[in-house]
Amino acid sequence: IDPCSNDDPFPERLWSEMAAFFGSYQNRGMRLPGGRYACARALAATRLPSLAGRSLGEVCHIVQLAVSKRQVLGYLDGHVVPYFQSQAVVKQHSAVLQQPAWSLKKDT
Repeated sequence: IDPCSNDDPFPERLWSEMAAFFGSYQNRGMRLPGGRYACARALAATRLPSLAGRSLGEVCHIVQLAVSKRQVLGYLDGHVVPYFQSQAVVKQHSAVLQQPAWSLKKDT
């Protein structure tokens, strides 16, 4: 398994479950470790059914795709967070509002 690969061999059911899990209100403030490996270990501990039985290498690949391709996860202050709370979303909103990103970030 190449965790950096852009190939996505995972079923859509996995991505739907991940999006629902990280989009839920109860996981709103979730912060996972910023490194792909550490994040994968923490994510495996959540016991999401779609991750059951998957190797740590597969979960690392899922983390990579969730950040880089699927926009399920993103980064904020060195942590992996649900995408809607990520720095990328803050930057998108600041561009739309034509405001500096730092002024929006302190309100999140």
